[in-house]
Amino acid sequence: MTNTFDFYVYPRETDASKRISLQSIGAFILDAAGLAAKARGFGMEYMHAHGLAWVTSRIAIEMKEYPREYETISIETWVEDCTSIFSTRNFLIYNSKKEVIGQASTLWSMIDFQTRKMVDLLKKTELANHVLTTHNELLTMTKPERVDCKSGDEPIYIHKVVVSDIDMNQHVNSMKYLQWAIDTLSLDDIMNTSIKRVDINYLREALYDQNIEVYRTDIDNQKRFELRNQEGQACCKIQLTM
Repeated sequence: MTNTFDFYVYPRETDASKRISLQSIGAFILDAAGLAAKARGFGMEYMHAHGLAWVTSRIAIEMKEYPREYETISIETWVEDCTSIFSTRNFLIYNSKKEVIGQASTLWSMIDFQTRKMVDLLKKTELANHVLTTHNELLTMTKPERVDCKSGDEPIYIHKVVVSDIDMNQHVNSMKYLQWAIDTLSLDDIMNTSIKRVDINYLREALYDQNIEVYRTDIDNQKRFELRNQEGQACCKIQLTM
């Protein structure tokens, strides 16, 4: 069984093109995942009450069309698989005409809130009972890719993590990394070029008051990013396919 949720595109969720931004699409996808988990009894509130937290390891999103402001979209989601360490959750994104305009695949794990170490999904949840294998043929995209980013010596952008970057898990919100990468694009990129796909690899938590350095490499139609903390450790790698 799948879960489907509707989302209204407010102007604040669009960019200069008056279409929804990629990071807003990503936020809707994560919201759909959270709502579906809550409906099945293993949402964030339940997890926090048991000292646990969901964390995203990888995300891939492909978009054929970006909705405009004031449109309503629907996101259908289901769990593809579940092992002791990771679970794959997929998504289909529909416009108001019920046409598929995008899709996504995400890889999740669970951590102990105190130790910040991964825990066994099969022992801590009943997620395996909600796996749906009959829906996966509808997803035509490939799974989230490993991003290989050979960055330069100098960052293109440095961001100091502030209070508004931090989520309920007390680390940087997942979509903030994508926002910082997109902030290195030009206005011409936003107005005249569409991001067809994004792959995000989350490697390490970024925390409050850290300086995050954004390194970028452009290869053909791809822009690859490595976001490092002040110790020089990679926190996140992102690949935009234009």
